[in-house]
Amino acid sequence: MALFDQIEKQLTQLPPEKQNEVLDFILFLRQRLQSAPAMTDAERGQRIKAAFQTLAKLNTFGDIEDPVVWQKQIRQDRPLPGRDE
Repeated sequence: MALFDQIEKQLTQLPPEKQNEVLDFILFLRQRLQSAPAMTDAERGQRIKAAFQTLAKLNTFGDIEDPVVWQKQIRQDRPLPGRDE
């Protein structure tokens, strides 16, 4: 069964107001795709590199004496997924 047929089958089983929500969501996705230009891995890497360089220039984490201790302190209020401590 083709994707369109599957969607149509599911859609016809919904009440009209929910069908309208599906249409709204499709239009939202199309708008989002049109407004967000695709970024290549190289471009993404350059943006991350620039962000890290800015953090380094600003000495953002310069007052942290021991990064391991600092990380444990900021995470002690919530459990980490898949970890005992």
